[in-house]
Amino acid sequence: MADRDWLQNTSPAFRLLIATSWLAPEPWQARQEQAIRQAVAAQPDWAKYLLLVDRHGTPALSWAALSRTDGIRVPEPAAQELRRRSDACHKKAILYCLLLADVLKRFNLAEIPVMPLKGQVLSFELYGDVGLRFSRDLDIEVPIGELDRAQALITGKDWQLESTFFPMSPRQWCSLLRNEQHIDFVHAPTGTLLELHWRFQWETREATIARWARSVPATWQGCRVQAMHPGDKALYLCCHGGLHAWFRAKWLGDLARAHSLGLLDWEASFNRARESGQQRVLWAGLLLLNRVYGLSLPNLPESPGMSQSSRLVATPLRALKDPDEPEHRVGPAKLRNRIRLSRYESLLWPGKSWRTSLSDLFYGREDFRTVRLPDSLFWVYTPLRPILWMWRWIRL
Repeated sequence: MADRDWLQNTSPAFRLLIATSWLAPEPWQARQEQAIRQAVAAQPDWAKYLLLVDRHGTPALSWAALSRTDGIRVPEPAAQELRRRSDACHKKAILYCLLLADVLKRFNLAEIPVMPLKGQVLSFELYGDVGLRFSRDLDIEVPIGELDRAQALITGKDWQLESTFFPMSPRQWCSLLRNEQHIDFVHAPTGTLLELHWRFQWETREATIARWARSVPATWQGCRVQAMHPGDKALYLCCHGGLHAWFRAKWLGDLARAHSLGLLDWEASFNRARESGQQRVLWAGLLLLNRVYGLSLPNLPESPGMSQSSRLVATPLRALKDPDEPEHRVGPAKLRNRIRLSRYESLLWPGKSWRTSLSDLFYGREDFRTVRLPDSLFWVYTPLRPILWMWRWIRL
């Protein structure tokens, strides 16, 4: 099911992880099950496989894929552990659904438009089961003009701003809105994290407004929500994975399932990507679907991204095989990973100016707490940014 040239030097445990990182619909199910049988026949190290399942966030998906595959035997200790992880994933999904419904009801009563992102909403759309897709947090988006009201509605006895956020001056707050994409809240009783978005990192303000205009009304657990247009969803899934160099297989599994079910409008997505110079982002996602899962590419006109096909997939394929979580790295290893990600981002978004790239690299919200300056001296942060950036890395 996956490209043998890419997988041939990997362990049976990793090949099994890739084969079970999504739940293939017809007509791809037979090919997925064949790949699972071949990986199991190679006698994987099941302890390593469980670590990979945790690393890539596929506990319920992997168990579901193994459970429906005939002709394999999963050792009972491994089966028990994977079943336990799958059950925990489903239980957390139920909790997240309850918390999400409560927040959505508040927004509905206040007539604030809201768009749920990823999580259990995407899990239900892709699999008809809110618990198959593992999530670490809740993600919702509101128009930037509603951000203040949304923040006030969320904040209360249960939800509080996450500890890295702190009171800011008006100019510092404007800088946050310009350089970041979400603010975080923590549900004190459960420790659940909620990200309140107002844009996506790869979007201009105009693109965000246009995406909202194309969104369609929908219902989630009796609550009114906005759903992304299928063309926007393809770009969203590809950009989200691309920003992280696709280091988790579950993100690619989401794209594979949505693509194989025909839920994505690739033609519309490419038309919008051409307007913003993001064709390579889409081609990277499609090429990875072909290399990793053997899925067919849609019939689309030639794109500038195809000339960079080997480079577009090399970094993600290496990131997928990396046994470590990039976010857990510290010191020099974290810096090397950030540089590698920056290079990959410059490949995906070639139109990004060097000024914007430097701003993204040097910006850090904590600088406003390290050096407290009044708004009248806000301009001083600009020359201080390289120094403050070095200070942050020294402290790691």
